[in-house]
Amino acid sequence: MNARELRQTFYRKRWVSRLFFFALILLIWEGVSAFSGISPLLLPPVEKVAAAFWTGLVDGTLFVQTVFSLAVIALGFGISLVLALLLGVASRLSPFMDRLTDALTVMAHPLPGMALLPLIVIWFGTGTPAVTVVIVHACLWPILLSLQSGMKDAPALYTDLGRNFSMSRLGIVLEILLPAAFSQLLSGFRIGWARAWRALISAEMVFGAIGAYGGLGWYIFKQRTMMNTAGLFAGILLVAVIGMLMEGLVFERMEKKTLRKWSASAGEGKA
Repeated sequence: MNARELRQTFYRKRWVSRLFFFALILLIWEGVSAFSGISPLLLPPVEKVAAAFWTGLVDGTLFVQTVFSLAVIALGFGISLVLALLLGVASRLSPFMDRLTDALTVMAHPLPGMALLPLIVIWFGTGTPAVTVVIVHACLWPILLSLQSGMKDAPALYTDLGRNFSMSRLGIVLEILLPAAFSQLLSGFRIGWARAWRALISAEMVFGAIGAYGGLGWYIFKQRTMMNTAGLFAGILLVAVIGMLMEGLVFERMEKKTLRKWSASAGEGKA
C-alpha cells in the first residue's frame, strides 16, 4: 500500500484515524511522563497504566465492574427511550401533551442530575434504583428533544401521503413520523449515552459502591482514594475505549443503515 492509498484510508475510515490519534496521544503521554520530570504519582507511564488495566481484568474486578456499569446504563437508557417514545408520540397526538412535554423539557433538561441527588436519596436510597433514576434524568430529555425535533422536521408530504391512504393519526405518527425522525433520534442517543456515563460515575462517587462490587465509577473512586494513579487512568481510559466502540460499532452502523434506507425510499418515491 503506497502513501496515497494510506492517506485515502485514513480519511475514509474513521476507525483508522481514531486509532491513529489514540496511539498518538499515548505516545505523547509516554514521552511527557518519561522526559518531563513529572512525578509518576501525577502522570504514570503508559506501561504502568496498561499493567493496572491488565491486573484488573485478570483478577476479574475491572471486568465485573464494567459489566455492572453497562447493565445499569442499559437499564436507565432503555427506560429513557420508552418514556421518550411515549411522550413524543403523545405530544404529536395531543396539543395539551405537546405543551406539557415542552414545559417539562424546558424545566428539567438544564437541571443537573447532581442537584437532584439529595431528593433522589430521600426517595430511592443510595442503591441501584437511585443511580438508575439519575441516568434516566440524564438521558430522557436529549432523546425526547431529538425525537420531537425529528418528527416536526419531517416533510409535510409524508403526512399528506398518510392521510391520502386513510391512515389514522396514530398510524401516521408510528409508521411515518417516527421512522422519519430516526436520524435525529440517533443524535439524542449519542448525547444520552455520554450523559449516562457521566451520571453513573458521578453518582457512584457520591453514593459509593452499588450492588455487590459497584461499577466503574466506584472503581475510579477507589483508585483515587488509594492514590493508585495508574489504576485511576486505567478506569478513565476504559470508559473512553467503550465510548469509541459504541460509536463505531453501534451508532455509526445504525446511522448508515438509516441513511441507506431513507435514501432508497426517497429514490423510489422520485421514481
